[in-house]
This record gives sequence, C-alpha cells and structure tokens, in this order.
Amino acid sequence: MDSVSSLTPTLRIDKLQLSQGNKQHQPPFSRGQILQGLITGKENNQFILDVKGQQFLADSKAPLQIGQRLDLQVTALSPRISLQVLTDPLTLNIGKSLHLLPTEGQLLTQTATLAAELPPHTLSPPSQQALDFFTSLAATDSQSTALPQQPGRQLSQLLINLFSAPEADTQTKALTELQSFIDRLSQSLPQQHPARMLAERIQQSITTMDRDVPMQQLFAGKSTPEATAQLNALLQNISQLPTSAPGNTGRTLTELILQFMLRQDRSPTPLLQQLLSLTEELLGQDGTGKQGLPNGKELEQFVNRLGTNLEQLLATGRKEEATQTLKSALLEISHNFSENTKIQPQADQLTSTIQLYQMLQIRLAGEALFFLPLPLSFVNQGYLLVEPDQKQDGEQQPGTANENNKYSLHLNLEGLGNLKVELQQHAGGTRLRFFAEDGEKAKFLSENRNELQQWLTATTLESVQFLTGAEDPTKQLLARMTHGPASLLNTRA
Repeated sequence: MDSVSSLTPTLRIDKLQLSQGNKQHQPPFSRGQILQGLITGKENNQFILDVKGQQFLADSKAPLQIGQRLDLQVTALSPRISLQVLTDPLTLNIGKSLHLLPTEGQLLTQTATLAAELPPHTLSPPSQQALDFFTSLAATDSQSTALPQQPGRQLSQLLINLFSAPEADTQTKALTELQSFIDRLSQSLPQQHPARMLAERIQQSITTMDRDVPMQQLFAGKSTPEATAQLNALLQNISQLPTSAPGNTGRTLTELILQFMLRQDRSPTPLLQQLLSLTEELLGQDGTGKQGLPNGKELEQFVNRLGTNLEQLLATGRKEEATQTLKSALLEISHNFSENTKIQPQADQLTSTIQLYQMLQIRLAGEALFFLPLPLSFVNQGYLLVEPDQKQDGEQQPGTANENNKYSLHLNLEGLGNLKVELQQHAGGTRLRFFAEDGEKAKFLSENRNELQQWLTATTLESVQFLTGAEDPTKQLLARMTHGPASLLNTRA
C-alpha cells in the first residue's frame, strides 16, 4: 500500500517576520512550543492569523473559517518554521494505529493461528466459544479463497468453447484449457467438498484419454434410454438455475449439448455426464453462495462478536454477551499469558486492531458517519460507511424508518485493486455506482453487470454505473477525518 498522510496537518511556513515600523524582529518562537492561533479575518485569498497578539497573513489550502482556533506546535525553526496542528487525543491514537488497517484481511487467519497455539482448557467457556466461532469462520473463509471465482461459469464457458470449436486444432486447445481448469479445481477443492471426488474422476479420464479421438467418440456413446434420460434431466436442471438465465453460460451450454446430441443421435459418454454433473453442482454454488462465503446471518454474528461494542455491553449490564466477543477473549488471553513472549504479542496486536475499529467508529460518528469494518480474508482491506443522504428533499429525523442513507463500500481486492461501491436505495430500487482504479477494470466490471441482480436479494436494481476514480481505502478515511488533504500554511507579516 502507498504511504498515507498524517492525520495531523503540518503547516510549513517561511520565517515569520514581525513588522514594527522599519524594524523587523524574529517572533519569539521556540522548538516544541505550543501556540494558539486564531483566524480573525480574510483578505482576498489570504487569512489573517493572530498568534500571541501578532497579526500575520496566511496562505492555506485548508478550509479555514473566520473565528476558527488552531492549536499549533512548533516542530522546526529552520530552514523553514513548521507548525503542526494538534488534534484531539482520539485522532492522535488513530494515527498511531492506522498501520494496522491495511493488514485487516489477516485478522481471521491470525485469530485461528493464535487459537491453535493455546494449550487446552486455559480459557473460560465463553472465550473459548468466541475463539471457536472465529476459527470456524476462518476455515470456511479460507476455503472460499482457495476456489476459483465463479467456477461454474468458468467451467460452462470452457465447455461452450469446446463444443463450438470448428476445427480439430481449436478443439485440442479447448480441451487443454478444460484439463488445466479441472486440475486447478481438484487441487483447490476442500476434501469434504461434494464436487471433489467428481473433479478427480474427470481429471483422471481427461489425463488418460486419446487427444486425437474425434469429439463424437469422446462425448457420444452407445444410445441407451437411461443415459438419454439422465442427460435430459441434467440439462433441464442446469437451464433452470438462476445463474442460467437467458444470456448466461448455463443456458447457452444446454443448447449446444442438445444440438450436439441431435446430430449424433447417440447418448452421452460417462465423461460428458460427469462434466455436466460438475457444472450443475458448481453453477448452483455460484448462485447461492455455497462456496464457503459467509452468509448474511454469519456476517451479522461476525460483526456483533468482534467486540467493538464490548464496553457498551458491560456498561449496560449485558456481561454474558460481552464475554462472548473476540475482544473479551483476547483480553483474557493477554492476561493469562502475560509472560508468554509468543502468545501475548499476537493477542495484543489483534486487540489493537479491534480497538482501532472502535476509535474509528467514535471519530467518524462526529462526522455523522457509521463505520463498519470488513476484515475478511477474501478482502485485502475493506469497510462500509453509512451516512445520511443530504441531497434528499425534506428533513428527516435520524433513525426513522424512512430515512434515506448513502452506503459506500471501500475495498481493496486481489486482482481488482482499489474499488469503491456507492449504494442508494429509493422507492424504485437500488442505484449502484462502481468506481474502479482505471478504465480497464471498470470495463471488466461492466461486462459482469448481468450478475448483479442475482446477488441483490432484498431489492431490485434500478440503475448501475461503472466509473473510475477509486482510491486507497485508508487514504479515503484520512480525507474524511481531516476534511481534505493535509495542507500547508504559509504566513508573512
């Protein structure tokens, strides 16, 4: 990740010269001195800055306002005087922990690693249950990242390429690509995955078959009523899957297979039956999220049990809920293993990450923003921001049922890089705007827009745009908390 700006802007100024008649004196500033500045006026594009009763003209890109007070500390006197704007302790603590944010995608795996290193029966039952929950989620999460993305659609497309190949050399290339995909799939599927054994059978068949045999011999065998009935049932199931809507690969594949069989007037070979069975299994997972990605209920539990509300739960007397959070378990581990130089640092670092989330929630609440971290393994870095939609007509009371909010996802994903997704809900449905890093990635996203409606289960897609301009998620947070980039303040008498 690129380096990020400081949360506290540094004001670099030329040596301040105080004009008193024809004499000029160096202002009585010393390194480390704390000063208070007041913006007393504005002349053209310059501000009048009052420091200890002395008036200076200041050039600033920061959104300064007349009457605004600035707490400043002198950090350097030469070759230029530098003043650092002092902020509240909360913001300073966030700045010290901000380096943890780009590594949040490792939170689940680090928690699982820590749990594996603990001796048995060393934690209270609630803490052990919390660790078990996050460890199981880490295992499920790692399985989802091991699998190819949308494997059913990839397999469907490879079969389409194979059955629509017009020449023998093209067929050979398509068959080689299919074999490569099956090899990768069989290696990445977990042992308990229902498609693992099927993929291994296909892998063995493709490896041992004769590549020079015509397609008819590979996929069309002796005609039997049973094999034909099985084929028709498979094709019907594939065509009825949500991922096989008109224009998608599943529907196109079924049409090609039917045409192929009609031309041969024969039944499918076991290899074709296996390929279609695997396609059906994987396409079903593409559409229902069975690949191991956390469902909505698991994600809700994940957020609630992180422990970002631990202190609130304790303050309201909900001790049982508090002890079932990850933060509570980590604090117990740090206490029980205070002299363990391997376990305690791991627990402390994970605790610091959760505390960073808490500080960000508190700090951004002052900006009317709700911050929701998404420390999942398939997201390098990610969070959700929720804010009132100021563009809506009419006043709305916060928390009312008809309140219109703006939702923005800030992500960094493997392969796609930085990605920002804006969601706005209206009576007619949901409007989406995707911001990618560049035009090529925005084009890639737009080519998959037909899949969006299948993933929107609680609303309908009203409109969608694919744009550029996504920035690093951490820098986006900094901009929110500093109201823009760190600025330079140049003053002169």
